[in-house]
Amino acid sequence: MAEIAEIRTQAVSVPLRRPFVTAVRRATTLDAAIVSVSDADGRVGWGEAALSWRVTGESADGARAVVEGPIAQALVGLPATEPGAWGPALAGAVAHNTAAKAAVDAALWDLAAQTAGVPVHRLLEPGSARETTTDMTLSAVGEATVLTDAREHVAAGFHVLKVKLGTDAAADDRVLRALRRGPAADVRLRVDANQGWSADEAIRLIRGWEEDGLGVELVEQPTPAQDVAALARVTRAVGTPILADESVWSLRDLRELVRAGAADLVNVKLAKTGGIFAARELIDAARDAGTDVLIGSMLETVVGITAAAHLAVTLPGRVHDLDAGLWQAGAPVDGGARYDGERVVLDDRPGLGIRGPRRSRR
Repeated sequence: MAEIAEIRTQAVSVPLRRPFVTAVRRATTLDAAIVSVSDADGRVGWGEAALSWRVTGESADGARAVVEGPIAQALVGLPATEPGAWGPALAGAVAHNTAAKAAVDAALWDLAAQTAGVPVHRLLEPGSARETTTDMTLSAVGEATVLTDAREHVAAGFHVLKVKLGTDAAADDRVLRALRRGPAADVRLRVDANQGWSADEAIRLIRGWEEDGLGVELVEQPTPAQDVAALARVTRAVGTPILADESVWSLRDLRELVRAGAADLVNVKLAKTGGIFAARELIDAARDAGTDVLIGSMLETVVGITAAAHLAVTLPGRVHDLDAGLWQAGAPVDGGARYDGERVVLDDRPGLGIRGPRRSRR
């Protein structure tokens, strides 16, 4: 049984095709730490730490220090094929640093599945399909650009759009209504306010959309993450499903939301939970509580998206939120998930299907 032999990180920066703008940040590049975990038999697994000061609070230097320091000390020598051994060890190696943990966790699932000779998703759920469907995000970049981008994405075959709002309630209302009158008239439409509204603003906007039959599928994180009472107030006051994102990082957060009746769904992101091992625990707890889930992502490269997609395909019947790879002008590795319009398609290779760092092409 191969043991974990070495854990390494490499910082990468990938330019975006267009600025990614939300109520809390604006990005023109995607910065991440790519993690490789080697076992004693020479196999290599891959993972990614999504870096964002405004979301995860983690940096490339910090991720390297944590991954190659206390995490490596806790994991090297453990069996690379036994999640029951390295999962708890990874969780207890260091406090917080969930993106760094998610990167190592993904790399270990990659190794375990390579050893078993199956893709990660079939190690997680035998018989699962190798593709899922994603929505496509519209940045908070002003009405004219949002409408132009929406036309482009609908023409490309996307049937579910997610519009980033939360910067100004009056402007947000105008953008949503313009989308419904125009390019998003015949597609499913989601709203993500990224914590940008007060409870009163959220209730007023959502009730107005309901009264006018605008058919918003869900509203994601309308109020500040730490104000569970405000989120619960919105959920109780409207008929549109409310999706919690920034409010839920852990089982403790989930239990608090369930007790308060604060959300109808939970957005599960590996960079928040600390990886697939912890995400599965959260998903099981959410379902036991009658709360639905979808799998989302940070602004991540194909490495992080691939890990999330392997989890997402074990949850069929849901359009997930895995479009981050479509924002990038390049990739740091070869292999992994690929896009076919709104479909996210996985490789049949064992593990995550990542073949290694991308070599520069002349």
